[in-house]
Amino acid sequence: MSQAAFSAAITGWHDFYLAAAGASAALLGLLFVGVSINLGAIAAQERPDLRARAGLAFSNLIYVLIVSLILLIADPEPHGIAIGLGAVAGIGLVRTVRGLYVSLRVQHRWRERLPIVRRVGWTVAADLVIAWVAIVFYTAGDARIVILLAASVLILTIGAADVAWEMLVQVSQEPRLG
Repeated sequence: MSQAAFSAAITGWHDFYLAAAGASAALLGLLFVGVSINLGAIAAQERPDLRARAGLAFSNLIYVLIVSLILLIADPEPHGIAIGLGAVAGIGLVRTVRGLYVSLRVQHRWRERLPIVRRVGWTVAADLVIAWVAIVFYTAGDARIVILLAASVLILTIGAADVAWEMLVQVSQEPRLG
């Protein structure tokens, strides 16, 4: 695929990534407010699982914002886009696995671990797809695979909303001290 064809294919997704960037920024702001209101419970030393969930939701939304901004760059070039996407995928995988370790360490029963693995599994799958798209962009310069990137953006956004909602509901149901 030529540079002009790559650029045209990516530019065709401009409105989608513009909407994704705006939605992720708005959700990030709402999550920040929700966590700030419940900061005592979420930041408590004895609740690393809540901090890990908040971190996962924040990270997913940040990754959606960064991926969207990368794809909104004027006159995109395959190698530059690939390097940016590869960095997002790599950082995302490392942070997600670290958060998974923290969350699983706190839960001792297997039944309590399954929802954690489900939530994190979607994020890992989305990060792996972003990494795959980065490899294809870098090696083949083929923008037709950008549909998979759009799917990853949707998975990360929905996953962040799911994790954030579940975390905030759990915090609201716990008895408050004082």
